[in-house]
Amino acid sequence: MKVLVCCLVYGNRPLDIIYNNLENAGMDFDFGFINTEGIANAMNEGLDYAFEYDAIAYLANDIEEPVDWLVKKVDALKTYPEAGIVASSLDNHKTHIESEFIISNWLIKREVVDAIGLFNEEYFPYGAVDLEYCQRTWLAGFKTYYVMSCKANHIGSHASGNEYGYSKEEMVNKYWAKYVNEIEEYRNKTKDIKICKK
Repeated sequence: MKVLVCCLVYGNRPLDIIYNNLENAGMDFDFGFINTEGIANAMNEGLDYAFEYDAIAYLANDIEEPVDWLVKKVDALKTYPEAGIVASSLDNHKTHIESEFIISNWLIKREVVDAIGLFNEEYFPYGAVDLEYCQRTWLAGFKTYYVMSCKANHIGSHASGNEYGYSKEEMVNKYWAKYVNEIEEYRNKTKDIKICKK
């Protein structure tokens, strides 16, 4: 599997975590650094470069991945039932395979991107970007999994904090009604699940 690893480095956090993660991937890959404000905007920039790859991985500069994280994720993407996106768990070691909402450093199959397109940049700079993308992934017929034996360590809080100059919690609250409404529209097929460039 040919993988592009996109390192998201917006902000002033040191890059040592990124470099350690790259060294611990356990397999060959191509990579690039993205320094763009807005979670969805940065992830979409990665998608701009990923058209020739089988999968795209994201690395945040505040998540420490385990040894061989990319090998484990690639194996999961290939073997878990209908897998479209996989990620390392941030909370605990997974004891069974279960499709669920996932956050954190994703590995996304090319077919998912082809089916549902871009991340929703209307949630700027932060919001329920990952939850919304999971929902569209499911509606396209794929599943999303945390990978067994692949627990990462988040430096700080993934649910709160203002290290980028805004409150994550406030941003999620700001866009929550929009998220709920859009998911209903996707389910009712009154809004296309595929987001394309404007």
